[in-house]
Amino acid sequence: MSKHGFTPGRGAGNRITHPHPATHGHKSHAIGSKIPVQNPGFVDPHFPFQPLPTPNGPAPYRFDLSQLLSADTVQQITNTGTLVFHSVGDTGDDRGKEMDFVAAMMTEDYDASPASHVPAFFYHLGDVVYFAGDIDTYGTAFYETYAEYPALIVAIPGNHDCQPDDPQDGPVDPNKVPLDGFVQNFMSKDPTKLGSLKTTSSRTQMDLPNVYWTFTTPFATIIGLFSNVSETEAEIHPDQLAWFKGELTAADPNKALIVTIHHPPYSGDTEHSGSTMSEQYLFQSFSATGIYPHLVMSGHVHNYQRFTVKQAVANGTIDVPCIVAGAGGYSKLGTLPKVNGVLTTAPLELTNTLNLEQYNQTDFGFLRLEFTAAAINGTYFSAPYQESTTPVANKTDGFTIDLHARTITTT
Repeated sequence: MSKHGFTPGRGAGNRITHPHPATHGHKSHAIGSKIPVQNPGFVDPHFPFQPLPTPNGPAPYRFDLSQLLSADTVQQITNTGTLVFHSVGDTGDDRGKEMDFVAAMMTEDYDASPASHVPAFFYHLGDVVYFAGDIDTYGTAFYETYAEYPALIVAIPGNHDCQPDDPQDGPVDPNKVPLDGFVQNFMSKDPTKLGSLKTTSSRTQMDLPNVYWTFTTPFATIIGLFSNVSETEAEIHPDQLAWFKGELTAADPNKALIVTIHHPPYSGDTEHSGSTMSEQYLFQSFSATGIYPHLVMSGHVHNYQRFTVKQAVANGTIDVPCIVAGAGGYSKLGTLPKVNGVLTTAPLELTNTLNLEQYNQTDFGFLRLEFTAAAINGTYFSAPYQESTTPVANKTDGFTIDLHARTITTT
């Protein structure tokens, strides 16, 4: 049990806005990169676009922190002036115990936090369970893994959360519907229902409004997109894009604005790489609305990478950090290419508008993000995997995003 009395109890800087954006188009920041950071096309296994489940209610699919935590806890966060949460993706690979290793690190970080800076929740960046989001894997790959983790968990789905059964892997379940595991466990009609009866977990299911949704909190708005099933390319249809632009416009301009999408717009790994379509969906929407987020977060790639986009806007240039945090427990970590036989070094200017600031391809880890009215302070903690020892998390990366100046510095 946690030492903190932070019971979940179910039951600022201005964004850059332009009144007249010059164009809805977007020239990729990755053109001419010194290392490949986007895949030019689909790779196997590739599945066609999967239909989305029925949302829990009408648009705009918003979920407030007060629906997750008690009123007293939300007021405590407001009074302290700081919102803290954990984030990582790609956790549910039950072939090994790496996901338990990361969960233990996050639990230790929670318990070591001062009362005023306890993580309020864990925001999962997709691929909750592998390999096809099956309902019957949630017990061992999710609920048992986080049985000792004190905070509640919210999520966007990843490609494996909606992947159909692959006949090459064995018999196809005729009753399986893509995303049915995510719907049962994260879009439940009854948030008091236990998620698993076969494990030691007392965690209940979550009642999120949709597979894409907006999380409103006292210090940040988090818009979560769903990029569907492909192994390489995000695929988002016009209805979700229209919703996304509407949520960008509707977000409180006095709070930090975060966008999450499972497929990253940039990644230097040699397996997935970044998604050209993810970059287009994001930056064309930002241009069309004139609203750029303070931070973009993704999973999908099984390592940690932090990029900075130098984005031209009407009154100058702003920093748009894009983070890949997918080392949450998938047993094989992704690696970056070597340059002339030498490991990629960071920081590295990839193009005149895209920098690779930091990366970690050898260890498993998680993000800890602290939000105030003036800044986002981020820390990436990681450790080399050892099955039989208690993990000791090390600071791999640190950064501060100035919400007013729209700049990011390494700390």
